[in-house]
Amino acid sequence: MDAQVEFRPQSAALISTTIVVNIIWWMVMIAAIYLGATHLGSCPLQPNIPIYLIVLGAGSIVSLCMTYTRSIMKDGCIYILTSVCTAFLHILSFCWFIAGTVWVYPIYPPNYTPGAAPYCQKTTYLFAFVVTTLVWATMALMFVCGFCFSLVTCCTTVTARHRLIPSRSSFYGAVSDEPTAGDV
Repeated sequence: MDAQVEFRPQSAALISTTIVVNIIWWMVMIAAIYLGATHLGSCPLQPNIPIYLIVLGAGSIVSLCMTYTRSIMKDGCIYILTSVCTAFLHILSFCWFIAGTVWVYPIYPPNYTPGAAPYCQKTTYLFAFVVTTLVWATMALMFVCGFCFSLVTCCTTVTARHRLIPSRSSFYGAVSDEPTAGDV
């Protein structure tokens, strides 16, 4: 039996948006690794912030590479292995993100003057703060959109309910525009 590959046409706008978002995320994560590595000892107020940036950037880049590999290899052992590793990496990244949030937000605003009381390098801290805030905002937006989609789906189902309830003259699951005994 021939294995047929199913191609789904996708709009140019969706493909372009995906590519642009991926390129921007790659650049942001490379910048996170660079800032974390170059300012590793430059935040005595919270020394975990540069480490947070390095691990966040490296984890995201590895996760993206595994996602690309999984999308190329649609079946077989490599697909299963990359799927499991990607899921595990996403769970670890989420936990690491929570830890980073605990490290970044409580010290806002830090002292940016080197040599003074506990300080944090300004660019590194603000980068970590902005990235963390943008990720939280994106997750909140996805949650709100998912909730709205669920609400619309439920409302549509409830309003269509009267056409899906079986009567004596129909079989279960039939769609009818005629009023049933319960609709009168």
